[in-house]
Amino acid sequence: MRYFRQALAMMREERLFSGIYIVGTALAIAFTMVIAVVYYAKLADIAPEVNRSRTVYVKGMAKRAVNDTLRWEPTSYTATQVKEWLYTLKSAEVVSATVNASRYTSDRQYLKCDNHKLVPVVTRMVDANFFKVYQFRFVYGRPFTQEECLNENYYIENAAVPAVISRDIAEQAFGKDVDPVGKTLNYGFLIRIVGVIEPTSSIMEESFGQLFLALDQEAERVIVVLKEGCTVKDLEKELAEIARKRSVSDKEYDYSIIGTLLPHAQMKMSGDGVAHSWSSIFKSLFPKVFVLLLVPALNLSGLVAARMRRRVAEMGVRKAFGAKRRTLLTQVITENLVLTLCGGFVGLVITWLLLYVFRSWLFFAVGNTAFTLPEPTVDGEMLFSPLIFVIGLAVCIVLNLMAALIPAWISLRNPIVESMNEKK
Repeated sequence: MRYFRQALAMMREERLFSGIYIVGTALAIAFTMVIAVVYYAKLADIAPEVNRSRTVYVKGMAKRAVNDTLRWEPTSYTATQVKEWLYTLKSAEVVSATVNASRYTSDRQYLKCDNHKLVPVVTRMVDANFFKVYQFRFVYGRPFTQEECLNENYYIENAAVPAVISRDIAEQAFGKDVDPVGKTLNYGFLIRIVGVIEPTSSIMEESFGQLFLALDQEAERVIVVLKEGCTVKDLEKELAEIARKRSVSDKEYDYSIIGTLLPHAQMKMSGDGVAHSWSSIFKSLFPKVFVLLLVPALNLSGLVAARMRRRVAEMGVRKAFGAKRRTLLTQVITENLVLTLCGGFVGLVITWLLLYVFRSWLFFAVGNTAFTLPEPTVDGEMLFSPLIFVIGLAVCIVLNLMAALIPAWISLRNPIVESMNEKK
């Protein structure tokens, strides 16, 4: 307790040094925390994407002509293949078939209301299992049923296509506090509202949508939630067997799944829509984080060294009166710890400000996100993870302690006489 009182007294006496030290620590923590929180929002199991840690994205298979040994072309899954092969995967807890989201987020689509108003929407075509993979909260109605999906008759017979919309779109189209279930809208073809969900943040780009249409007959992308205990390798073996069966049944083409499996974390950490290896991801990120932490640590080390040179005579006098080197080091560490903790909390406030003010750029800068998505909303679950803050603060404390201990240890090794004769 005595050391903390001394540290607070030192902060009052040396306000310029303390202010610079706190700001330097705050900036180091803030920049590190911004990166950590952005990746946390992209990777953690946060509603509605509560299964990210077990989610694997599977692109459509690749095919090539039997007599062509070079050129592979992408191909989709038919409704029959989705139902008979993909829904029955043994390594999967849930399998959802969708159309590639980039087809709908690359430009804005519009709903036509009865009053001739055009409502812009981000659209997805999904199956019923999509609402099992992702945890949406329904305000009205329900999700699709399996019978309502993978049914090409909606489009052939010009029947109303089942649709789920977000509450903000429902309010624009029908007004507030109106249950739109059973009502229809024009989307170039007729759609019938079967459910309304609470709006979600566009940060959740794999699940975000404002209009969800029932998938008709083909799927370009498959979302797999692995069973507990199953791995990507298990899924890869099953899909390879499906590709083999498809090749046997189709005499004109060979099929493959090479390069189509994208575990959620690796895809987001890679940032380009491709699942790079963890070693290459680490090699790419480590230098950036290291520089963000090392540069402030070196600057703080220089500040501490200059301050210790001014205190050499003081340390010499205290050593002459019997103060042990361990006692003096403890005082230096305590002073540094108090300053670092102050900087940590200031850094946390700066982190929140940066994430809120620059949320459109920061959250969309990581991953393969379409910039035409609406401005993201952020909530407490995304912004504050106690574990990330504790880890970030602990790393900065270690670096700052090293920055303080090295110059302090060098200064305290001087002989007492030399220290006492040192000019202030």
